[in-house]
Amino acid sequence: MTYAPGELERKGVRGALWQGLAFASGRVIVLVTTVVLARLLSPAEYGLVALALVLMAYAETIADAGVGQALVYLPRTQVIARSALLLSVTLGAVLAVAAVLAADTVEDLVGLDGVAPLVQVLGVSVLATACGAVPEAIMRRDLKFRQLTAAPVLRAATMGAVTLYLAFTGHGAWSLAVGTAAGSVAYAATCWFLVRHEAPWQIWRVSRSAIAENVRFGAPVAGSTMLARAIFDVDYLVIGIMLGANALGLYTLAFRLPEALILNVFFVLSTVLFPLYTQVRGDRQRLRDGYLKSVTVQALYGITAGVGLAVVAPVLVPVLFGQRWDDSVTPLVFLALYAAARSLGAGANDVYKALGRPGLSIWISVVRLAVLLPALVFATRWGIVGVACAQMVVAVVFAFGMQAVAAKVMGTRVRRLMRAAAPGLLCGAGVALVGLLNLARHALGPVPTLIAMVVAGIAVAYAVLRFGYRDLHDEILGLFRHHPKTPDDAEGRSS
Repeated sequence: MTYAPGELERKGVRGALWQGLAFASGRVIVLVTTVVLARLLSPAEYGLVALALVLMAYAETIADAGVGQALVYLPRTQVIARSALLLSVTLGAVLAVAAVLAADTVEDLVGLDGVAPLVQVLGVSVLATACGAVPEAIMRRDLKFRQLTAAPVLRAATMGAVTLYLAFTGHGAWSLAVGTAAGSVAYAATCWFLVRHEAPWQIWRVSRSAIAENVRFGAPVAGSTMLARAIFDVDYLVIGIMLGANALGLYTLAFRLPEALILNVFFVLSTVLFPLYTQVRGDRQRLRDGYLKSVTVQALYGITAGVGLAVVAPVLVPVLFGQRWDDSVTPLVFLALYAAARSLGAGANDVYKALGRPGLSIWISVVRLAVLLPALVFATRWGIVGVACAQMVVAVVFAFGMQAVAAKVMGTRVRRLMRAAAPGLLCGAGVALVGLLNLARHALGPVPTLIAMVVAGIAVAYAVLRFGYRDLHDEILGLFRHHPKTPDDAEGRSS
């Protein structure tokens, strides 16, 4: 399908708006759930569930088999979709059964008592995620982001309701595991309901060539995603195995805020940007222009939010989670800066995949994991603070490396990419100065200090944009001026 330049940009903006709405709704629910759980669960209980979730996340990545990305890239035929569904459901069922049977072995390997039953429960989540991969991909492929909005909102609401009910009734670590599984089931069911009229149910009507096409594109993507997941979660494994459940609980809570407020935003943008890049992969100039704009936006948000979160961490953690989580403050500072560094490299993998070169992501991820794993193991001698610091340093190095590769693939200069990131870097530097307000927290009190720092940070970032990058400032405001109505109204005008 071919789109005019203006039409594709409008679809991208609408997609980002709808995915942003779903993301914001879901994150509010997850944040509330996290705050409540922090006051109901001990760090050790929190750490046990975190480790089980990491293990299941690896299984979910394998179960997806890359078919979601393959459906976006490959020709839009029913036989391709049916073959993708067959692959995903089969792998999901195998891995769910494996989670039940191998749970005790997993517990012995990681050396933490109580992980086995949590892994068995989360096997349900693996199967549900595999079943929902194809309908989700169909909607993303067709840029039906408005319809897809309901699924993540219902997942977050279901997870939050089940988790909090079980937590308040004294079920401890089980509450989060069962809630996560329930949310995954709700997500898959909603996705299937949304595509019920075009669902590729007849999985017995497949062809070897269609399966081969899915595997040929999907396997490298799944490999890249698995490596990205390993990079994203290997710190949890290292801490859980080497430092124990209590340390993992403290670290996990510290990671929750940059993950929810920054890293997951890039995931949402990726789900919109990859289909858009795929649409214009034959026009390198449009691809370059679109990518440079995405670098500017992601760096502006990621660096500003990351530095801001690091600045307010000493006040924010006690206010939100209570005094018993004070040991999470310093790791949060480094992890917020890690998230800011990740924003500089965000989006590069989407370009590699859109150009039909997902193998590049694999090689970069292999090198990154080979550097990161020994760095994290070495850093454990300084506890969770050392691990968080190591994450930040490696992220900074690889952010520049990934953009250098992206520049070469697209045929542009690294200098242009760095110029695109400059507004974010300057806004981050300005927000860092707001950290001086931390000196007043004993006089003002934690809550007034937190409010003052947030307001001052937003004001500084706005001033940098308004007076240093007027064109970018006007362009961002223009997005809202040109879409004064709801996303639903915009979607209706284009139909």
